[in-house]
Amino acid sequence: MEFRKEVEVSKVLVGGKIDESVVEVRYDPLTLQTSRIVKKNFPIQGGDFEEEVVSTSSWCPFCSERIEQMAARDPEIMHGELWKRGEAILFSNLMPYSKYSLVLRITEAHFLKLSEFKPEHFVDSFILIQDYIKKIPEGKYYITIGMNFLKPAGSSIMHPHVQVMISDISTDYFARLDWSALEFMESNGTDYWQKLVEVEKEGERYVGRTEKTEWLAAFAPKGFFHFVAIPEEKEFAEMSLEQLRGLSEGIVKVLKYYDSKNLNSFNFTLYCADRLGEHFRTNFHIVARTPFGKYYWCDVFYPKMLHDESVVFFLPEDYAKEIKEVWEEL
Repeated sequence: MEFRKEVEVSKVLVGGKIDESVVEVRYDPLTLQTSRIVKKNFPIQGGDFEEEVVSTSSWCPFCSERIEQMAARDPEIMHGELWKRGEAILFSNLMPYSKYSLVLRITEAHFLKLSEFKPEHFVDSFILIQDYIKKIPEGKYYITIGMNFLKPAGSSIMHPHVQVMISDISTDYFARLDWSALEFMESNGTDYWQKLVEVEKEGERYVGRTEKTEWLAAFAPKGFFHFVAIPEEKEFAEMSLEQLRGLSEGIVKVLKYYDSKNLNSFNFTLYCADRLGEHFRTNFHIVARTPFGKYYWCDVFYPKMLHDESVVFFLPEDYAKEIKEVWEEL
């Protein structure tokens, strides 16, 4: 396993003085996909958007007073019913992205600050997804679970929700993970993520542990403050309550850390190992987005859209150290 990086130095004349910028190009140890880290002080500035919280709650289809009437229904697996557990409600995606495309309303509250999310919000949601996966027909599927929170993360609805894609055809990056992980298994006799934990555990990017789950900062980040969780149990649908709780508790810790950095928007995804083979292990990724508010600007621009390369301003080793120091307190 190689943690490869290359460094470039850019010189810019500013106000009569030469300003040097260091750019690190890092290669993902599994896929070799590149990321660029521009070492610059980047001010994190959010803002007040209480007015939008109030205005969107007046029409939100995921709020309890509307969801029964407005939620799209699954005629095959769920037989037109809404599945509920705690505050979570599972239903079909009105704009499906795959053969089986679902949405989970995860909280009763229309809006939560990042520090207000609880492990139960995710545990209950994950259990409903497990129940659904167990009922789909036999066959190979690519299963992903993702969350967009607030407009910077691409969410059109403020109310906290999770999306599920179950498809015969993988997304582009999932395919890259799949065949790269198979090559790694054939060459090393173990799955990539198990080896990654072994290598990183005593290193700069290791963060800590929650029940049955290891947490670390990604070497080649795909976004701001990119953290990775690697569960002990491989297949998502078969994960025990203890495993789901450990994953959920870690998510809440990361969200509290984001909140402490004045961040308020994020994306996460789970690449599920179900039905893929021994070479693959379910793995979780979460990244922060530029804060929503008066000074919001989009952090996805042409390098990501057209080159599939991320550009970030923060070193994984730095924010891994920072969160590690408060991990047990979060």
